[in-house]
Amino acid sequence: MRSRWLVACAATLACAAAVRAAAPEDDLVRVLAAPLAKNFESDWSSVDKLRSVRWAPLPPKMLQNCAPDGGCFTREGLVEVGGRKLTLVATGARMMAGNFYFRNTGAAFGEAAVLAALKRAGYAIELKRCPVPGGPGGQNWYRLTSARSEPGHLAIQTSCKGQPCEGFAVLPGPELPRLQPNQLKMYSEQCSGGAAERTAVSTVMPHEQIAKLLVALMPVVNGPALYDWKALALTTTGITWIGAGPQKMDLMSFKNDPSPMGQSGDVKLSGRQFSVLAGGSATQVKAVYLDEGGLHPRGEDLLGVLRKQGFAVQLVRCGPVYTESINNWYRVGSATVRPLMLRQSLRLDGKQVQDTYALRFDGSLPARDPRDRDPGVNACK
Repeated sequence: MRSRWLVACAATLACAAAVRAAAPEDDLVRVLAAPLAKNFESDWSSVDKLRSVRWAPLPPKMLQNCAPDGGCFTREGLVEVGGRKLTLVATGARMMAGNFYFRNTGAAFGEAAVLAALKRAGYAIELKRCPVPGGPGGQNWYRLTSARSEPGHLAIQTSCKGQPCEGFAVLPGPELPRLQPNQLKMYSEQCSGGAAERTAVSTVMPHEQIAKLLVALMPVVNGPALYDWKALALTTTGITWIGAGPQKMDLMSFKNDPSPMGQSGDVKLSGRQFSVLAGGSATQVKAVYLDEGGLHPRGEDLLGVLRKQGFAVQLVRCGPVYTESINNWYRVGSATVRPLMLRQSLRLDGKQVQDTYALRFDGSLPARDPRDRDPGVNACK
């Protein structure tokens, strides 16, 4: 009897070992899902507890230029899981890790196998971003949810510039990460239907979309010089306005605008989020302000887009000299729109930038700061 028990036990253990050996993706999923756990501690010293990861010594490395995901600190690691070796880079802030990027240097686990392992681990999976058919995109973004985890996304990469590769990105949080401008044409966020329904997130570059919005807001020459609030709400801009109309606001304290009334809103332009604020009197809209909610790569030329569309763009004032921001006013007009003032403010952060715009429909400039510069004076150009 004992010998039969030993044989059965050995067979059972052998089967179990065979199952484990046949499903290395289950071990991978345990590593990938760890940063999404509700009890996960994301400070840099606590991530040392991540299973199977050998980290570079603390402190994390501070980047000269922040990463595209906004992380300004990184820490590298090596992962041994499922018989493979993966490199790992975590990005985040000075005290906390944020996103985790894995690159497989061994045999591929396979996207289908990893998704099946996630389901076995109790995760609901929803494809939220996918490549446009025929394009160079090589990643799928999946939203992961489970009873024991916080919401997050897993990006699985299977192609690198057309060549097979394998990478995984774990991105905690309920929102999809922002695409870079050169990725907007490559990916779709309409992934539930057939391939024909996968239209690109945007076929227009973000700064071209911003220019289109600014032009849509400009009063035309055969219309009134200033909008009334109802006309502004009916303007086709894509802005979602909050509330039924203007409210009393103190715009002077943060926009240098003496207008007593204002209305806020928001708009998404080619994947970039902007808060919007309109200011004016009880009956007329005198200015609109756009403030970007994040950073994007430098190098855009919005003013050049306006000029190509036939607008005259003339520099009329430069703001104070700052090393990390530019605040210039331009007189803008064309044969079809009334002349107005446009301020372009750019906050520089290494290779990235944050945009802010102001349109003053009455063509006036705000009160002058003593440090403001005229064109041609002290590098105002």
